[in-house]
Amino acid sequence: MIWTFIIVVIGFILIKFLLSLNKDNYDLQNQTLTEKFKVVVNMINDYAYNGAGSITILDKRSFNLYQDGKNQIINFQYGTGILTITWKYKYFQKEVIHEKQFNDVRNISIFEQQKIAEIMISEMEKIILFHKNDVMNNI
Repeated sequence: MIWTFIIVVIGFILIKFLLSLNKDNYDLQNQTLTEKFKVVVNMINDYAYNGAGSITILDKRSFNLYQDGKNQIINFQYGTGILTITWKYKYFQKEVIHEKQFNDVRNISIFEQQKIAEIMISEMEKIILFHKNDVMNNI
């Protein structure tokens, strides 16, 4: 009896996951991931690289934002309606990584994209300041 319940629950979760991945494919059928999150990417690019960052596509659901010679790289990953942004910043060979997940971004508006970018930038400003102080205090 308990095994039947466990199998049903696992089956339900698996089906829900596969349906969500299928929705991702539909979302990205008419636009690329960079187009879908263009506002977020542009705002973070302006902040981190003065607009000079370039995009490297990793696969259909992820890409990096980077500028040669700079000490940071930002990864965008999308799956099951969730956008995960991982921002790596290096200072004096010491790296700090900030990762944040934004749920339910399948049908995201321009204003919601602006808010995501503002949140990431605000959090990263604080993290970078703390990281620089910490590195300098340990030299």
